[in-house]
Amino acid sequence: MPILTCPLRYTIAEIFIHINDYLFLIMKKTVITSFLWILFVSFAFSQNGDHVDGGDFLKRIEYNMYAMRTAYNFDSKGDIEKLFFGDLNASVEFFYEPSFEASVNGPVGFRIVRDSLDASYVFEIKYISNYEDVYRKVWDRYRSMANSDEKYKLVEKEQIKLFKVETLSHPISDKFAEKLYKKMVSLIDNFKAKGVPPTIFDGYSVTFRTVVDDEVWSLKIHIPQGNALKMADICRQIMADDIETYTFKEAEYIKLLDAL
Repeated sequence: MPILTCPLRYTIAEIFIHINDYLFLIMKKTVITSFLWILFVSFAFSQNGDHVDGGDFLKRIEYNMYAMRTAYNFDSKGDIEKLFFGDLNASVEFFYEPSFEASVNGPVGFRIVRDSLDASYVFEIKYISNYEDVYRKVWDRYRSMANSDEKYKLVEKEQIKLFKVETLSHPISDKFAEKLYKKMVSLIDNFKAKGVPPTIFDGYSVTFRTVVDDEVWSLKIHIPQGNALKMADICRQIMADDIETYTFKEAEYIKLLDAL
């Protein structure tokens, strides 16, 4: 019976060389796989900014213009927002409405618009300079009236007539304007809420609003959480710095936005 033989193609030294090469290839693939997994986990954690245990929210995407592009759509704006931003829908708008307990400080907001020559961006902060006086005056007038929806509507209607809106304006760089715009668009677009909202009787609300192509996007949140809270805190810090200390730290705000 013939004996089957297989010619020896490699020496013992060559076999060990090939084994080492194979082991190196396995280790290389393992390192690459581990690196990609780390990147995935890092990305997943960076996206972990959902709205959890916060209040109600309303996200709207609508046409920006009505009537053959001659009238802006202000359906997502309340009465005070229309006082602040009632002439157009700016590329970026932010509105802060305090809780009832802190309401004497009044609502405040900002927007980014173009200057009169359409040459650069302008950052406008809007606030009500006589809010506390009007608030006390009107409520004292209706104090004897029983609480009802009718009473609150009358108070709000009268207050709106008496409010005096002030504006602080600053030229800003294209870099800051575009960075804030992109972050706000991303926030609204990727906003996710999870769970069941708790019952909250008071607390502040914020509204983010942007214009994307032919649409106006808005996101109103009662007691924001997650990334929405981080963004709201940055927006509030910008306004507080300007109103309280007359400072506008653009470089610092860009770093905060980059960290989101």
